[in-house]
Amino acid sequence: VLENMIQEVEKSMNEAARNLEFEKAAALRDQLYELREYMAEEIIDKPWEKIKYMAGEK
Repeated sequence: VLENMIQEVEKSMNEAARNLEFEKAAALRDQLYELREYMAEEIIDKPWEKIKYMAGEK
């Protein structure tokens, strides 16, 4: 469920950027960061894995 939310926010962020809605894209980027941080805390024990996940790597 959380992974789906992350994908939707990422899609919306990219769409906003394409439409030159940079403030909206930035707000969505911040929301995406918070969602990834929350998910990383839930599933990742190793600090270096959390850093990679927060960077968008899987």
